[in-house]
Amino acid sequence: MIIQDGFPQYLVQVMIKFMPKCLPSSFLEPSQSLLCHFIPLNGVRSNSLTSKRCLIQNHSASPGVLVLNAGSSSLKFSLFDRVNGDYSVAFTGTAEGLTVTQDVSARLKIKSRSHETTQSEPLSSGTHSVAMEAIACFIKSNYRGDIGAVGHRIVHGGTLFTDSCLLTPDSLLKLSALDSLAPLHNPHNMAGVRAATTAFPAALQVGVFDTSYHSTLPPHAYTYPLPRPLAAKYRRYGFHGTSHKFVVEQARKYLGKERINAISFHLGNGCSATCVKNNVSVDTSMGFTPLAGLPMGSRCGDVDPSIILKLIQDEGMKVEEVSDMLHAESGLYGICGSSDSATVEKGWSNGEPQSSLAFNIFAYHVKKCLGAYSAVLNNSVDCVIFTGGVGENSTVLHRLVCDGLIPLSHDNFSRSRDICDITADDVTTSVAKDVVMETERTRVLVVKTNEELAIAEECLKFL
Repeated sequence: MIIQDGFPQYLVQVMIKFMPKCLPSSFLEPSQSLLCHFIPLNGVRSNSLTSKRCLIQNHSASPGVLVLNAGSSSLKFSLFDRVNGDYSVAFTGTAEGLTVTQDVSARLKIKSRSHETTQSEPLSSGTHSVAMEAIACFIKSNYRGDIGAVGHRIVHGGTLFTDSCLLTPDSLLKLSALDSLAPLHNPHNMAGVRAATTAFPAALQVGVFDTSYHSTLPPHAYTYPLPRPLAAKYRRYGFHGTSHKFVVEQARKYLGKERINAISFHLGNGCSATCVKNNVSVDTSMGFTPLAGLPMGSRCGDVDPSIILKLIQDEGMKVEEVSDMLHAESGLYGICGSSDSATVEKGWSNGEPQSSLAFNIFAYHVKKCLGAYSAVLNNSVDCVIFTGGVGENSTVLHRLVCDGLIPLSHDNFSRSRDICDITADDVTTSVAKDVVMETERTRVLVVKTNEELAIAEECLKFL
């Protein structure tokens, strides 16, 4: 097949996807590949390495899906392939120590499905492009299949991207205009897209947005009470959407219901809550940026805006200094000097005053959010979900949050399980019924989130 250079690659992929179905079965042998020669604008056919090869063994083949999560100082990846009909992780790894400058301390750590040990090797420099080159080199040397799609976690999609999409030149141009909405995240996400496009030019590039799950918020939930022109520009978006969507769906399947009302807590270094009505997000704690909402590891969460004005006017702080303080020096870290929740919880258990204060503040705000969202759902809640590193592991937090609202029993709690019901089997909700819950039984579930798998599943929609 002859295709002129400059023809959009995502359209080439769509053509290749459907072409074998239109050809006689004898046209392509099961092991045969379809070779697409890209012809430059001067009309001269190239047989060199610049000619791009699109491999489709046959239309029933299952290509691998690479998932990337590009942060400011790291590039995480997971490679999924089909085994016995289901997609599972073949390789996973992280490039750490990345910066915008050269950094010889950057390393790539990789773990395969067949080996428990983790491989680690230094990178020649600490850039996203070099890290992506190393990841691509490893995959091409150790993975026999083809990469059909690369899924990218993108934090902010604004109002333009309410669902996952192919990252075409047009969509990338629109995305670049959203950098100012998430300056700590989106530019690094885009660096991952550029690096992956270079490393895997024949693969579909798919964007999966943290904000898209919350595109269903009603106007009264996403509109800030500001003057109308400003309220139209600055609104609540919400984040951690990929995680919330995944755990809510897992909970729905676990409960065996077609639709559920749920309150989902994603609690890690970053924390957010989402109120779900009939499987749909109707409110969420994070706002215009991921700074708002619950107190977090080093982020402040909700504070009186007047405090920010006073810091600038009376304390003489610059805007950049205030921003750094709110993002990196507040939350648990600001109260007790540690952003690690396990350390803070240990200090709480030992009666250390500042750790106790920090942990109590955190649990109090989570509990207050639980009560508020219960009211939003008219006290009809099928389940409360805890996920994220803190949400999945802190039984102390579960009890502090649910005490007086929902009876709990951790007798059957197992961290090795993907989902665990920690509601006491031998206790009805009659005591809590008059306080918060009107349903016959509200379940409290610990659900392990898997954002990488969720992104991979989104990619499969385009393959």
